[in-house]
Amino acid sequence: MEGVGQLFGSLLESDDSLLDVFLNNLDEHQSFWTDPQNDLDAIFTRIGTLLAGSRTRDRGLKILIHLLSGCPLDLVEDKAQFYMTLCLKVLDQRGPAQTMPLVYKLLQQLIHRSLASNDLHKLFVSNLPKLLESVGSKLPPAVVPSALAFLELAMQHYAGACGPMKTRIETYLYSLVDSTNPVIIQSTAKCLLLLQQIRGGGQHGSLHKRTWEEYYRKLVDTIHDLLNQIFAHTPETFDEEEDLECLKLPPMANTTTLKNPIRKAQLLAVRAVNLIACLDQAIVGAYPVAKPIVPFKALNLVLRGLSVSCEAMGKNPLAENIAFGTFLPSIHYGLLEVLDGLVLALGTNMLMYGDAICEIFPKLLRATQTNRRDSSEGTRKSFARLRKKTYESIQLWCEKMRYGSTIEMVNEPLLEQIVWDFTPYESEVTLKMGASGNKRLSSRAKRKLQKEQNAATALNQNHSSGGGMAERKEQLLDAGNESLCQAALDCLSVILQSAGCFIKPVTHKLLEEKIVPLCFSLVSNHQQFGLYGDAKVRVALLRAFAALIVNPHHHCPPPLQYASYIFNTLQTTDSSTVVRAVAAELARTIELVVHPWKETLYFPADKSAIKDALANKDKHPLAMSIAVKQTVSSRMETNGQVHFDSDALDAVGSSLAVPRDSSSPKKPENNTPTNGAGAATEDAACESEGEINESLAVTEASDDSIMEPESEQPAEPEATGWVEHVSISSLDDTVKAKSNEIITIPDKGDGDYDEGVIHCSEDDDDGKPEDPAVVSIMDSDEEQAVKSNVADDDDVVVVSTEVELQNAKNRLKRDTVTSQALDDVTTNGGSPKKAKLSPDSCNGTGKAKNIDDIVNEMVAEFVDEP
Repeated sequence: MEGVGQLFGSLLESDDSLLDVFLNNLDEHQSFWTDPQNDLDAIFTRIGTLLAGSRTRDRGLKILIHLLSGCPLDLVEDKAQFYMTLCLKVLDQRGPAQTMPLVYKLLQQLIHRSLASNDLHKLFVSNLPKLLESVGSKLPPAVVPSALAFLELAMQHYAGACGPMKTRIETYLYSLVDSTNPVIIQSTAKCLLLLQQIRGGGQHGSLHKRTWEEYYRKLVDTIHDLLNQIFAHTPETFDEEEDLECLKLPPMANTTTLKNPIRKAQLLAVRAVNLIACLDQAIVGAYPVAKPIVPFKALNLVLRGLSVSCEAMGKNPLAENIAFGTFLPSIHYGLLEVLDGLVLALGTNMLMYGDAICEIFPKLLRATQTNRRDSSEGTRKSFARLRKKTYESIQLWCEKMRYGSTIEMVNEPLLEQIVWDFTPYESEVTLKMGASGNKRLSSRAKRKLQKEQNAATALNQNHSSGGGMAERKEQLLDAGNESLCQAALDCLSVILQSAGCFIKPVTHKLLEEKIVPLCFSLVSNHQQFGLYGDAKVRVALLRAFAALIVNPHHHCPPPLQYASYIFNTLQTTDSSTVVRAVAAELARTIELVVHPWKETLYFPADKSAIKDALANKDKHPLAMSIAVKQTVSSRMETNGQVHFDSDALDAVGSSLAVPRDSSSPKKPENNTPTNGAGAATEDAACESEGEINESLAVTEASDDSIMEPESEQPAEPEATGWVEHVSISSLDDTVKAKSNEIITIPDKGDGDYDEGVIHCSEDDDDGKPEDPAVVSIMDSDEEQAVKSNVADDDDVVVVSTEVELQNAKNRLKRDTVTSQALDDVTTNGGSPKKAKLSPDSCNGTGKAKNIDDIVNEMVAEFVDEP
């Protein structure tokens, strides 16, 4: 948007309210800085004029602080010296209290911009000691938060320049440890941690580690010293720490002030709480090197502080003890923060102290439990803030340690306290016996019964006392306990997730009896009041119910019969959109528990991968490893005749040939490598070597090709034989003449099987180079289909004269064929997308199945699909 800069002239003279609104809306228009109509030099000149006047300085500082983060860097570099001089002047003169916070904010903006500019960096290094001289105890209380924010940023980015001012900064920070402002305490804790690194780190950060370790040890010892004074009149289970090396803190007050027990308790407790916050920041705060934390030193402090309860301090009714007891929950809260910091920083390294940590949680909850039914006033539970923090610490411990948290060792007392906190308060109901029931009672029994009735009536009146209607009191009876109830339910959910399977079945059953009626009360009462009137509490209840179902004990089935109804009803009837959304989410989760997708794990099958694997299975390393490694060693070529060594052939036959029993009607599987001649297949994978390897069960054929059924030859018994692997890679290309000679393979004399027919095919083309011959093996039943004039039944080698083998040469490089379908492949031409099974693997119909059918059968048989 153009022309925005032209409005500055009138806005600089307007009141502050209009200026603040305009500057806030200007953040949405970042095109202000690229507007060609803007004269930025003129605008910042006007701002400089406002800064020069004491009356208009505050307005100029507000505008400059708002614009400095987005203006061009070169413009900041030009004006930086003027701004630095102005800040030094205001800080030296201790300007007005409302102006000094603006000056410190402007210095913070300049530090952020100096990170990208060498000129601004040099300017800060030279002027930072003068700026830090203004930071001291004489600052007004309203200026301290902004001064600490500037000091923190300066020590973070200019640690070396702050080194000469370390003693001054340390003295000033120690003077703030008695502050009651939480913002000041947090900033002081961060500055004290950063103070340990402004003197350089040495080699590999050794100085940083040593200074942090000293600071950590002195902090713990100082807190121990304060606890010694606070627990001076209270018996402890821990021994008092001696030989303590404390921080050099200023004295709290004079002796006269410390004579007042309330004042003394307030000073000691506040300082202890503030130093505990510093210890927590020292553990979890950012530091340039790894911090050498000694966990037991801080954990011993935590356990000692949490071991003393308000009840124990009240047993010695001194005014000082009672005063210290009022501040004890704040000390316990801070110690739990330190425990959380140790868990976050050290993680599972705290598992060695798991037993001691888990034991302190139920003790702390029992010490803060009070019987509200004995009190006639107040609806908010005692120690609600501390109990909520205890639940949060338990939740963090279980989330970080998971199944190693050992929380199941103390689950019974913990769950007792949790149930007590999420159960709504119910007033007693007095039942009165009719007059007819007292007829048979003695006078003594009547007096006793009347006394009990009067006591019950008085108790009921105590619960009903106060102004307003009884119905209204019932609704507001749990007012103020909503956050505690939510924390208890969240803690219950995490405990069930961490150790649900380790909790006793009877405990699961009791939790179900408590939670299920509460969930049904949400369904029946559409307008909620009391403890579950808050939507966040209802969400926590539903999530606890879901955790109880998802993490059951194997001996205690979860209440699934109620879960679906409750969640499905609340997702449409609850008044809160958040509750409805959570109920819908949990309904989907419970639906998967009640009706899972599959009882077993589901791994979908990739059909394309299976199809590719079947088509290329002969190239698999496993198929190559089980192939025949011994081939016929003696091959000779003499005048077009091929001779085989009978000894080598017998060796191959004995290792590969498995005769089939002619009486057996079963057919072998597709992947059996020792079938008869009808299932024998050949592989022409390597054309250069001409090796013919065994194929599994798939052959390339046309889409319409159908294998010859075996029923055409019913008279002949099923022939038997072996698969020959004949390597003719040694054949020379000089063999050009056609050979029709018959070479007789010597018979071994075994009459129980037929040795089959071997067809040797070569190219028949004059003048063309001949490819290695193709040898096919046929059983004697196939021999009947071949029109030959062989007089006897002996197996012969026939040299084929078919010219069509030239067309099938390329397909025989990769695909495998069966011996019975070789002529169909060579004559008709096979389709590369279809493959035909051998007769042994057909499904009884004699029809071939392609690869897609095989894949579908494998998927249906071996893959468990939904």
